[in-house]
Amino acid sequence: MRAEGYRLPIIRMTNVSLEAGDWDYDEMIEDTKDGILMVTNYGWSIDQKRYNFQFNTEKGYIIKNGSVEQMVRGPAYSGITPEFWGSCDAVGNKKSWVLWGTPNCGKGQPQQVMITGHGAAPTRFRNVTVFGAQ
Repeated sequence: MRAEGYRLPIIRMTNVSLEAGDWDYDEMIEDTKDGILMVTNYGWSIDQKRYNFQFNTEKGYIIKNGSVEQMVRGPAYSGITPEFWGSCDAVGNKKSWVLWGTPNCGKGQPQQVMITGHGAAPTRFRNVTVFGAQ
């Protein structure tokens, strides 16, 4: 638990990362027959047990037969956490791994600012519910 200043400590996931895999980014795209490459997350909803979730992105790109095609606006995806992670079949290698961060974890009343970091590489999931792409 951590607290900002003299406030009540809150349980936080400050540095949770997905370990790099074996896939080269370009090879992962080439191996994808039909999908959406989602870019720039902007919103999410997740229940208190972290079981059901929905993530929205600003844009995405249609992937057809291993080729990145036209851009689409507003694709989103949802699922059940254990099923979602169970559908992961490719994780990018160390070359494409990035440590992302945000200045606050969004907890507390009043809200406490606490820097978090989450590292990941491009990752592919199969049979995920996708919607909202225009």
